[in-house]
Amino acid sequence: MSEDPRQGRSTRAAAWRFLIVGGANTVATTALLIGLSYLMPSWLAYTIAFAAGLIFSTVFAARWVFTRDGSHRAALVYALCYLVIYFVGLLVIAGIRALDWPEYLNGLSVIVTAPLGFVAGRIVFRERQREEPADG
Repeated sequence: MSEDPRQGRSTRAAAWRFLIVGGANTVATTALLIGLSYLMPSWLAYTIAFAAGLIFSTVFAARWVFTRDGSHRAALVYALCYLVIYFVGLLVIAGIRALDWPEYLNGLSVIVTAPLGFVAGRIVFRERQREEPADG
């Protein structure tokens, strides 16, 4: 079986759209995270910024990034994936705090969480291919 060349183009196109939407989301939520990190505990700042980013991402991911009409079920699964990603990010923040690095470095959590978000969206909102009946 040969691989469909459209699949590679589709993944690249989705990656570019994810970079645009995700980039806007990342800039906004990272600024929010850094600003809030000076006003409250880092874990709380991260939680608020992450929630804002999750809302933005859920609204735009299915329809614009992955060009699918996301069902309510898919949106719920996507949000649950992001719950796992949230805890990964909290671990990164805890590591930054344990190293006693400056608050603005909390933004480094994005390096870990952004790729995980793309993979989650790609899996949840992937195009469902119908199985062809076997000739026989």
